[in-house]
Amino acid sequence: MEIIQKHIKDRKKIDLAVENSTHFIKEEASNFSSVDALISDSNRFFEERKSVVRFVNQEFKHKKFNKWEIRQAVIEIFDKLELNPEEDTPEKIIFMLFTDALSELRPTPAPLIFFYQGTPLVKKHGIIIDFNLLPELMQKIEELDATKKHELVLELFPDDEIVREGVSLKLAQLNFLILNLFDKALYEEIIPFEKVVIQQDGKLSVDKNTLLFGIVSVFASLYEIFTGEKQQFKGSFYTAEFSKMFVKIKHFVKKQIEDKDEFLYLLTASYYEEAGVENRLVTIRDYETQKNVFEESLRRQDVDTFEKIESIFWLLGIENVNPVLLVRYYNGDDIIYYLFELFRQAQDEGFSTGEFIGSMKLFLKKLFRYPYISKGYLNKKTLDKPVNIYYGEDINFKADYLYFTQRYEEFLETPKENNDDNRLKELFAKYFTKQISEDELMGWLALIKSNEGEFFYHLFSKTLDNISQQNPYKYIADLYNVKASHQDILNIIGEEGTYTLILRLLGFYPFDNTLKNLSDLRFQL
Repeated sequence: MEIIQKHIKDRKKIDLAVENSTHFIKEEASNFSSVDALISDSNRFFEERKSVVRFVNQEFKHKKFNKWEIRQAVIEIFDKLELNPEEDTPEKIIFMLFTDALSELRPTPAPLIFFYQGTPLVKKHGIIIDFNLLPELMQKIEELDATKKHELVLELFPDDEIVREGVSLKLAQLNFLILNLFDKALYEEIIPFEKVVIQQDGKLSVDKNTLLFGIVSVFASLYEIFTGEKQQFKGSFYTAEFSKMFVKIKHFVKKQIEDKDEFLYLLTASYYEEAGVENRLVTIRDYETQKNVFEESLRRQDVDTFEKIESIFWLLGIENVNPVLLVRYYNGDDIIYYLFELFRQAQDEGFSTGEFIGSMKLFLKKLFRYPYISKGYLNKKTLDKPVNIYYGEDINFKADYLYFTQRYEEFLETPKENNDDNRLKELFAKYFTKQISEDELMGWLALIKSNEGEFFYHLFSKTLDNISQQNPYKYIADLYNVKASHQDILNIIGEEGTYTLILRLLGFYPFDNTLKNLSDLRFQL
């Protein structure tokens, strides 16, 4: 990890620690024939833990390893041990004892991150794991004030990151940031261990009220630090003891934020953990989820069309908005106007970063595959300025843009890659500009070997029934010829598949009214 590497001063020191630690863990594990042999005898397990702590103190504490060196060493030790997180082995148990002991050093290097086959794993505090508290803690985090969390996202994350990835994903990442700050506060005993783990009738248990107060306090600290709004507690949290604890937690959180590299590390750990545990991107990109977002946007009466589109982009993120749904629910004039204003806003408000420009390009390339369906304005040049400034050197992008905005003569004059899509577009551009007749178009279409080319050949020759069974556009041909109902096709290839195919065809031939009717547009032409 780049953020770790910048803090590494002595590479040989880490190499030696990795070698010694790997050897130690393997040697210790060899004393146990199974996991049961290690954990069934509590005295033997306790002695093993003491042995691990002694080794950690000798190898890391006494040699004055800093938290960054420990973090790098752990990544490499995990790699060398070749552990499988899904398999319980003596080596794995001792490695977890080893990372527990490392995390208990001061200052704590927690949260420790290691990688299994490229997938990041973020270690959690033993209290959270041993008492299976993660589901309950995450539930409490989910229940925190939604409005304040939304405000915090807008204060905490850069604008370009929010609009690229979406508020929804940033809220999920904020949840794990709260968890990781809480986890680190446990290791630093900002939340006192004796207040969390209590003994009753010879058994250990946890004081969940204290744990939940810790979660609430971390969130309140973040909110207060970033917004400046003082936070107050009520009910069972309104005690002198909890008030003192909150002061300590707030000071701790502020210290993490002020150390920019440390806070970036915590954010990175939270990004990793969210992707590995919740992976909200899957939900965000789900067609039905987005369809519900678009449907809800149409129902809103409190905002205009521009604000409806804006709310969709900021909620879902440029990188996640489904262009098929966008084209079905909003007309091309409104879409293009919003995108132009987004470029302008990025320039004015200082988030026109390389990442933002790159994300916009990828989105536009996807959008250009589908039709510009106008309500009559067809302001062809709205995006000319940002396209020329940011993407002017990409001739293929420029060609796609010209075709999308129906400037067919300019499209024909623009150099482009020689592929089936462009050959098909060139034929239609010549047809639309009356450079070839319909008969000539049909003759040339017979030479295009793509699925779309075959569909259009049969469309213009009025032989759609003859389209090959292997061509996915066969389903659209059946719809076109009323050989099948919408519901028949939806049952076979789903709603997303059906409308993607229809709009893809309209992306080549945007003037076919039957295809427009089949696309079930959610706005009135």
